[in-house]
Amino acid sequence: MSFFIAILPLLCIFIFLFLLKQTSFRSGIPAFILTVFIVLIYPIYQLEPSEIVYSSIKGIFISFIAAYVLFFGILLFHLMNNIGAIKDIASFISQATNDHLLQVMMMVAGLSPLIESTSGFGIAFMMVAPIFIALGFERMKAALLGLVSLLAVPWGALATGTVIGSELGNIPLHILGTGTAFISIPVFVYFMMIALYIAGGLHAIKTKWKELFLFSMTFSASILFFTTFISVELAGVLASLTVSGLGLMIIKFKNNKSVTSRSNEIYTEINILKIISPYIILTMFIFVSRMVAPIREFLESHIVISFYSYSLPLLYSPGFWLLITCLLTIVIFNIQKKTIILSFKSTIKQWIPFMLTTTTFVSISEVMTEAGMTNLLANTTAVIIGTSFIYISPFIGALGGFLTGSNTGSNAMFIKLQIETAEQVGLSPNLIAFSQNASSSHATMASPSRVMLGASLCGIHSQESKLLKHISVIALGAIILIMLTTAIYPFF
Repeated sequence: MSFFIAILPLLCIFIFLFLLKQTSFRSGIPAFILTVFIVLIYPIYQLEPSEIVYSSIKGIFISFIAAYVLFFGILLFHLMNNIGAIKDIASFISQATNDHLLQVMMMVAGLSPLIESTSGFGIAFMMVAPIFIALGFERMKAALLGLVSLLAVPWGALATGTVIGSELGNIPLHILGTGTAFISIPVFVYFMMIALYIAGGLHAIKTKWKELFLFSMTFSASILFFTTFISVELAGVLASLTVSGLGLMIIKFKNNKSVTSRSNEIYTEINILKIISPYIILTMFIFVSRMVAPIREFLESHIVISFYSYSLPLLYSPGFWLLITCLLTIVIFNIQKKTIILSFKSTIKQWIPFMLTTTTFVSISEVMTEAGMTNLLANTTAVIIGTSFIYISPFIGALGGFLTGSNTGSNAMFIKLQIETAEQVGLSPNLIAFSQNASSSHATMASPSRVMLGASLCGIHSQESKLLKHISVIALGAIILIMLTTAIYPFF
């Protein structure tokens, strides 16, 4: 009976999300109310009102760590989008080469991860799917390519979902990030292969296998290197810029332009450098703040918000540098007041639901942990499943990502449960956390809410179920790869 009571909040979320087809926020509110009701009246899990308030405030604080970054990430996107910079980048790629398969690889491993790494929220999909249509791809293929291009979700919005997982799981961020990157390497290769297959079938993979290997390995190695040695938050941005640079080098080599076109080429390069300058500036700021010890120590010790064991150095957080980048973007492009206000309004509209939803899920997790509900669920699961849990863990994470459409939401729901279960069965808690973070991230592309958006965006409403079926099969393949990689990870 106690197990059933403990799992009720999670079942409530599933019912509202999957059966009643409510939004994440509308699913989280009744689940939170139910959780509070349980800990007020059920003897085994009973908490004092002060303890409930403490756990809820703790959830708000942890959520704000991510929300602070996401707000200015979304704002930067809207500023860039409203001045046409995103379309200019896409236009540059399309004009640089008429090779559709090369364009696909640059979009999937370059442009989309760049947008997703700085803005998050699946915004990259909303940008690249219409671009694929403009490049001449069928609408169904464009929607699938746009969804598959969300391969950098663990590093989305400067890794806010991974940061939340780190905070909730009490795992150092660089360890969680590095483990997630390692486990995701086969997935990156897999998604690149799928993208080529969608674009041109098996023939595309056969004819472009060298470029496929080069792009996927460059992206994988870059993500792993930058996550391990530079910054988890910055890894997605740096990897996407690296891949974009590689793509341009391949294009130059293939085109072998004549000297007469050199002046126009130089002009184009200068123009694209100005367009992507906000991303370069952001990269430089965060790089310096992480790698220069005196600057890092100053930023970490000044203007710090603290709540018991949690602290948020406002100047050290990527959110601060996104704010500075937004201000410099306004100056560099001389953005008008009307455009700034429009961008700010659009940001608020997207940010508030995220903040409320994430806070609700994290608060549920904190209250359940404080009441001992998570511990009981972990103990019971350990008794039933045992060490086979290592094969089940990726599917639990994927379920959270599939239902919520958010790595942050999935980590808030499951990472504590996964870690405690791992401890009970004698598995590495860190390894299971890697599995949770990777699987929940890569399953978000198949989220029903995201698929519905894709069908609407690409004008294929009548084929929504077909789109969901295709992308769900693709996501399932990724989760199986994560399961296998997680199982062999200890040997490395």
